Amino acid sequence: MSDFLELMVGAAASGCIYALVALSYLLITRPTGVINFAVGEWAMVAAFGGFLALSRFELPYPVGMAIVLVAMASVGWITERIAVRPLLEKGAPPLAPILALLGMLVVFREIVSVSMGPDPQPVPPMFGYGRLELGLVAGSYQSFFIIGVTAVVFGAAWYFFERTLAGRSFEAVAIDRRAAALMGINLRRVTTLAFAGSAAVAALAGLMVSPNVSAHYLMGLPLAIQGFTALVIGGVGRVEGALLGGLILAVAEQVTVRYAPIPPGLAQGVPLVLLIVFLLLRPTGLLRARESRA
Repeated sequence: MSDFLELMVGAAASGCIYALVALSYLLITRPTGVINFAVGEWAMVAAFGGFLALSRFELPYPVGMAIVLVAMASVGWITERIAVRPLLEKGAPPLAPILALLGMLVVFREIVSVSMGPDPQPVPPMFGYGRLELGLVAGSYQSFFIIGVTAVVFGAAWYFFERTLAGRSFEAVAIDRRAAALMGINLRRVTTLAFAGSAAVAALAGLMVSPNVSAHYLMGLPLAIQGFTALVIGGVGRVEGALLGGLILAVAEQVTVRYAPIPPGLAQGVPLVLLIVFLLLRPTGLLRARESRA
């Protein structure tokens, strides 16, 4: 029983990482309709930022973490300015920004691979490599740290979208961009904030997962696939859906790896299998988007 509970703690921590990447997708997709597959590369860049700030320069963890998050929010803002805004202002087809962001994915990966090299780089965890036991429930300090931070982030995201005027403006833009503009909502500002916030959330995911897997220039693509799958499972229009989808995906992965009589390498295809199943059988996800509110 204790082994299974410990497995669930690890699955919850992994699910929280997937949920953060899914939230990063959602923050952009909700107001703009653009799917940004570069969020995985943002997480990868942040992981290397954590390596530089925490391992090479040995900054205090809160300081290094804050610097990386602010820097990545700036990266998101710059990405929107150079790769997305010109296309939206010229009335380009909806596919054009997605292709432009795929191009940025390659740019981020190549810059990091050339500047940092192909070898994984260690990133220290905030509370060390110890182990916490709460009765039958046990896990690493980092796992509980990931779960706690994710709970705070999703609570803040839910409050922003459901209880603030700025969050309602995001929802209005998601429903009808033209009508939102006629009501005085600044579409440029909403889009810029969406990209900056998305990059910061993706960076948080990269910072928290990197102590477990190290910073590596190829870590972004698996995170992008897992986060997108979590978003599809939970529901594209709901903040809580991103969290639910991440947890379901991680539990499915961990249970398959531990108990299924298949090679571990094949278990890595679980996200793709779930993605195909949900796209075919329930493309709206488990939680449907709420109806527009007056």
